[in-house]
Amino acid sequence: MLFYEDVNYAASGAFERITGDADAFYEAWHGFRGADAQGGNVVDMGEDFDFDDDREMIRRLPFLAALFLGTHP
Repeated sequence: MLFYEDVNYAASGAFERITGDADAFYEAWHGFRGADAQGGNVVDMGEDFDFDDDREMIRRLPFLAALFLGTHP
């Protein structure tokens, strides 16, 4: 069974396996997120929308909606 909290550590765990450094992921992430902060630009993490809105999910992700919401694309 996969729990939400476990997913939070997947990227850092993979990064640690590759680099051998447990803190390297957080240092790299901090550098990535702050790369444009000096210029006033925030790193865009993508478009945000309401994942709880079934109609929006059907419109944006029809195949996943069909699988999880029982709709037909």
